[in-house]
Amino acid sequence: MSDKIGILTFHRALSYGANLQAYGLQNFMFKLGIDNEIVDYRCKYMIEHYQKVFRKTKGNKLKGFAWNLLSAKSVIQKKKNTTDFVEKHLNLSHPYDENNIKEANNLYRAFVTGSDQVWSPTCVGFDPVYFLTFADSAKKHSYAASIATDTIPENLKDEFIRRVSDFSSCSLREKSGANLVKNLSGKDAFVSIDPSMLLKREDWDKLCSDNAPNEPYILLFTVPKPKNLVNYALELSEKHNCKVLFLNNFSRKIKHKRLTYIDPVSNNDFISLIKNAKYVCTNSFHGNAFSLLYHKNFVVETDTLAKKNIRSESLMLSLGLKSRILSTENKPDIDDNTDWDKIDRLIDEERERSKKYLLGI
Repeated sequence: MSDKIGILTFHRALSYGANLQAYGLQNFMFKLGIDNEIVDYRCKYMIEHYQKVFRKTKGNKLKGFAWNLLSAKSVIQKKKNTTDFVEKHLNLSHPYDENNIKEANNLYRAFVTGSDQVWSPTCVGFDPVYFLTFADSAKKHSYAASIATDTIPENLKDEFIRRVSDFSSCSLREKSGANLVKNLSGKDAFVSIDPSMLLKREDWDKLCSDNAPNEPYILLFTVPKPKNLVNYALELSEKHNCKVLFLNNFSRKIKHKRLTYIDPVSNNDFISLIKNAKYVCTNSFHGNAFSLLYHKNFVVETDTLAKKNIRSESLMLSLGLKSRILSTENKPDIDDNTDWDKIDRLIDEERERSKKYLLGI
């Protein structure tokens, strides 16, 4: 058995945040002198539901077919971008699936599951592998695992309790998640910052490309469907006379002379788009996180048409930045002065806490 730690996470998800948080955790652990590799687990649910070019759609079959045709180019480009990044920038094991993952138990001294929504009851079909059910209890640890909800469905509660109860140490990304683990299992859980924030700006600059536009722009980056965010960005555009670059999953229904849709970009370009933006408007947790790291004037919408983004809400409240949360009741002044020295100090304190936790594994 080697002295390596195996990391289980969503490293192959077609998501900037998922790819970059995997890079963040792995490289922070390397900085601490912890030998590690990402266990290249190929999650069947993720492949079938998120990575297929043509997916099954509900409702009108003709509309579903049309949606698949329109989104196919984006999915293909995202898959290429993700594969290129993963193979170039991540240190991986050989591939595993649900049939051979037990073999990994004898190859690592410990496992860390996280970050991202690895403990969500819905995200990847409640896959037991992300709860390390294949591993010995003494080897089980989590880092900034996200449940992404403050409740577990009744039909999954007993199984959730069983899965988390034998972890040697638990670290959750949100306080609500830590409280949920404590209330259900009686197990204490450490609250940790997302791995993307373990690294500093200068670390991310090493990945950052030079492909951002030269003229001033507002980056509008959404993952779930926004409520008020698009209108906020367009009003900001009118006020400051700069265009809006809209990066989202697939939808291009909104038409406006100031709105320019962006095709899926590489993870390196994603960092560059945030770093060089005049303003950032987002409802994405990782859009939120990188805006903080790069000291951007930004707003985050936590109440979306899909569900409440408790991950961003938890982060913003912990940093005293409630005023930057866009809602029906609150329209932030995006130019409001932020005490970035204070924010950096708070994030540094969280890095130190995470450092001690990871060194204890």
